[in-house]
Amino acid sequence: MARTRNIWVLPETGEESEEISKLTLGLLTGARLIAEKAGGSVTALVFAEPTEDYLKVFGKYGVSRAYIFHDPLFQYYSTEARAAALLPRIQAENPWLLLMGHTTIGRDLAPRLAALLETGVITNCARIELAHPEQPEFYRSVYGGQLYQKVIFQTDKTMLATMDPEALNAAPAVKPVSARALAIESKLTAGSINTRHLEYLPADSHTVDVTDATTIVSAGMGAATDELLPLVEELAGLIEGAVGTTRPVVDGGKIPRERMIGQTGKVVSPEYYLALGISGATHHVGGIQESGKIVAVNRDPQAPIFQSADVGIAADLKEVLPILIERIKRARENGEIL
Repeated sequence: MARTRNIWVLPETGEESEEISKLTLGLLTGARLIAEKAGGSVTALVFAEPTEDYLKVFGKYGVSRAYIFHDPLFQYYSTEARAAALLPRIQAENPWLLLMGHTTIGRDLAPRLAALLETGVITNCARIELAHPEQPEFYRSVYGGQLYQKVIFQTDKTMLATMDPEALNAAPAVKPVSARALAIESKLTAGSINTRHLEYLPADSHTVDVTDATTIVSAGMGAATDELLPLVEELAGLIEGAVGTTRPVVDGGKIPRERMIGQTGKVVSPEYYLALGISGATHHVGGIQESGKIVAVNRDPQAPIFQSADVGIAADLKEVLPILIERIKRARENGEIL
């Protein structure tokens, strides 16, 4: 008998239905479209008690069932706890495909589950082709989006994929369904989890990974001097941004390699990217193209970075940075910004 191609999806939700993110709606839409083509149903995996509004949203996007996992250990996010809860359920039902977002949670949870299940995982997947539903083709971007890598699973076990948030589009189902919620008591023991939540700490611009940052302040050779670099770090701290950089700065030993952005470094997609003293070499620009808004400051008005920037300022950073920092501090003191 042919295997039923059921799709499981992990939404990332807040406490209110209004907090359902664009990513989650995109995941629900993608899962539904795959289920329609492959033949199957969609199940949402929820680690919090959903309201009636949540279930209505699930039904609106074609999700017929929601597994609600209950356990005190789910109060705070824990990769170990979620994996321990999901593992026996996946092993028992063997869903065809499990989708997550390529987010901090997805990048953390999917590889652990894949290892426990002895299956594979496609990370940062841009699209899934179903010309032959029995053997779907997964495509992920490589080399800064210049090429796509095609991957095909060779397994009868559950396929895992984390989806590129930028590749997802939300669209309600033509025919909404009634989402049915099924409660699952995980009954995990505290001793089975090796880590526990202690507290939340504010992001440190020196330690937060640039791939996770919503704001990045990036220093090129024009900003990585002994005089200007402390100002760059101070600015990043004021606006709660991560410090990024370019290859020449890393090669010069000014900023660690893990902060290098570009095709040969890290590809980032912050909401706001501030490029300071960056010329705009092709390999660097290839790593910031998914940024929401790019603002560039460079002394050279002909710098290539201005061609990629939404806003460009031709100015000397020695003059701009102290003024900008002072204005932000004053605005905070006056309550103009929080």
